[in-house]
Amino acid sequence: MKRLLLAVSLLAVLASPLTQADELDDLLVLNRPLPRNVSDLRVIEQVAMKVAAKVVPCTVGVQVGNNHGSGVVITESGYVLTAAHVTDRPGRNATIRFPDGKTVRGKTLGLHTEADGALIKITDEGTWPFAPFVTLDDYPYPKPGDWCIATGHPGGFDEDRTPPVRLGRIIDVNETVIRTDCTINSGDSGGPLFDMQGRVIGIHSRIAEQSTVNLHGPVLAFQESWKQMRDGEVYPPLPESRFLDKLDIDRDGKITRAELPEGPYLQLYDRLKEKYNLDAETEYTIRELKGLIGWRHIPPAFEIRAYDSESPSEHALARERFVRGREVKMAFESVVANIQKSIVEVRCDDKRVAYGTVVEGGVVTKASQLEAAITCRTHDGRTLTATVAHVDKENDLALLKIDEQLEATSLDAGDTVPLGCWLISPKLGSRPISVGVSSVPSRAIRGLPGVLGVQIDTDETRAMIVKVFPDSGAAAAGLQPKDVIVKVMSTEVSSLQEVQEILAKYRAGEIVSATVLRAGEPVDFKIRLGMREDIFVDDERMGSGRLNGELSWRRDDFPEAIQHDSVLQPQDCGGPVVTLDGVVAGINIARADRVATYALPSHVVRDILKKFNDAPLEKVE
Repeated sequence: MKRLLLAVSLLAVLASPLTQADELDDLLVLNRPLPRNVSDLRVIEQVAMKVAAKVVPCTVGVQVGNNHGSGVVITESGYVLTAAHVTDRPGRNATIRFPDGKTVRGKTLGLHTEADGALIKITDEGTWPFAPFVTLDDYPYPKPGDWCIATGHPGGFDEDRTPPVRLGRIIDVNETVIRTDCTINSGDSGGPLFDMQGRVIGIHSRIAEQSTVNLHGPVLAFQESWKQMRDGEVYPPLPESRFLDKLDIDRDGKITRAELPEGPYLQLYDRLKEKYNLDAETEYTIRELKGLIGWRHIPPAFEIRAYDSESPSEHALARERFVRGREVKMAFESVVANIQKSIVEVRCDDKRVAYGTVVEGGVVTKASQLEAAITCRTHDGRTLTATVAHVDKENDLALLKIDEQLEATSLDAGDTVPLGCWLISPKLGSRPISVGVSSVPSRAIRGLPGVLGVQIDTDETRAMIVKVFPDSGAAAAGLQPKDVIVKVMSTEVSSLQEVQEILAKYRAGEIVSATVLRAGEPVDFKIRLGMREDIFVDDERMGSGRLNGELSWRRDDFPEAIQHDSVLQPQDCGGPVVTLDGVVAGINIARADRVATYALPSHVVRDILKKFNDAPLEKVE
């Protein structure tokens, strides 16, 4: 059977007008265990850009009741694949939002509970952009090592952002799960995983703490239940009652006392018989028993089949060959070789807090990472003293002055970075820190002012702290409940409102001064402002809390930024991000969440440097 399928597949390849010699060469490159060089990387990039352009328009936002997720339109008539845990059950009203802003209505259909898949049908009239899905006839099936692309709406549908594109490789496959290193997050649930032909091969389901554990329900698993899902059924059928189902020893949907062996199940049945006056000789269906016992009907919760990331299959992809694995990053060495002399480690108290990019006039880096005395470590191991010459608070960019002349990099990149193109983050050393692709076109990143991390009494005559939130700047500085704030940034305050009015001018990551009265005595503090979501939200569900990893203090409110899917740490920001041609596309400025790193485009950095050149040597706001 496999030989027949393979023959059919080959005939289709030979017959298709799309498969010219160059496309056959692309297939050979995509099927290699590893990219060998920049030429191979360029093939992967070109295919990724082509697929991204096709699949973004059919990646939709989904709302069912209070559940928000993503989905993908798979037919022109409006069938939408999403996750079972998004729709929850058949027959519910759904709202579908397209990236172009169009909103339509739909109805939830059936579910495949073990693989976490579900169908929705758009009920509004029309035809819709769609992506085809892989079928049982499309041999070979998705396998470890295959390149893949994820889209979705992480963090929820955002009308100012297209569905972010993420590139990765399949790590492991079984009958109910595909594992990839395409990073996904809360809000992505139900979104599509594509192969490099633009076919849907999986539906985003769940994640684990490691950024390389991203689990998707395989589309091939849904096809055994396609008719049932389309007809609004749940597959496999859920038991009427998980509790009573345990008493159905012979699995015929009925329970009799005679079928129960001696032991706890028989004892349990006898207690039910006595309490609810059941007939010991009667054969009851589980539904009848529920009625006799008087349990109200509660739709049983489905269980997604578990996946143990600590025990992958014997065919799983080796870690070194993940998209950001050591062996894959070796192919990028020639790309980053020429920029090594233009990168420094920025250190405070002999600890690396950021990277820096050498430009004409000094070193640019991420401003909110700086504290204490600053030094720069060069590619050849020298340690140079640095001072802050200018700061652009709006973009969180600082210019450092050093005593020696280092080799400056050019910032002459074009104004646009194509969706799906490689973006490489170099460091000191031959291999890059991380690699990824451009996920979203350059845009403004909205944000809110930073916060102290305290709750203040609403008394209008004083600003007394009633609670200090853990892991906040206030907690780190040493503020305590019952402290009364009397000054912020040298301005006297006497109420919550006055404190808020001053802090509204400052962003997360900035350090503000405050004076409090403690036991009647004034005490001065320096407090680093934080992000609201880090301090006031204690949520360990998918994509929040520890699952995001360590994030930058300042990661929003940028006038313009490129979003890419490289996995960085906050201390990795400040360095350049380059294209396959070695051109500096921008400066990494923030680790935003599990799926996103932001970079200031090169043209933005050029404009900031011009402003610095026209200003005296002092901080520019």
